[in-house]
Amino acid sequence: MSSTISLNEDQRDALQELMNISMGQAANSLAHLIETKIGISIPKISAVTPSELFSLINRSENAYYTRQSFLGDIQGEVMAVVSESGLTEVASLLEYEAPLSKSDVEETILELSNILAGACLAGLSNQLELATNLNMPTLFSPNKASFVELNWQHSLVMEVQFDIELSSFSMRVVFCLDRTSLIKLTDTIDELLG
Repeated sequence: MSSTISLNEDQRDALQELMNISMGQAANSLAHLIETKIGISIPKISAVTPSELFSLINRSENAYYTRQSFLGDIQGEVMAVVSESGLTEVASLLEYEAPLSKSDVEETILELSNILAGACLAGLSNQLELATNLNMPTLFSPNKASFVELNWQHSLVMEVQFDIELSSFSMRVVFCLDRTSLIKLTDTIDELLG
């Protein structure tokens, strides 16, 4: 394999479909919890360097950021970009009382990240019969985080956006996989494609 990460067209299509199903399950989990319709974008899949990942994550203004690592048959990190806009309405749907304290805001962000990232990872892992374990999310600031120190020089990024219909709230979930995990993932997809 070359120094950059690549997927053939069949692998990309299969991964996109698997992600679509997983993200749909995640959206349904949250929609059921807050009793509101949630829209999702078509998953985008790309290979990026740490600096490109920083640009991808940091392109949102007025947002909160979380990251959580996962281990198992595949390992990597899930980052979420949570809009400030509409967060109060979503927090009230999660039964937080207004006005929100700083700790209520943080809990809401971490809860949303955990629900969506957890359901996405579980959906993908179940479909591919891979064992994964997701750690709890933490808040972080991209400007204070060192993306250069990530344990990969090129990562496969799978990105999707969730939008909540009744408010201006949106959230992007970005999965990052290292080279070893990508090889495991593509081997598993190849077996699935037979």
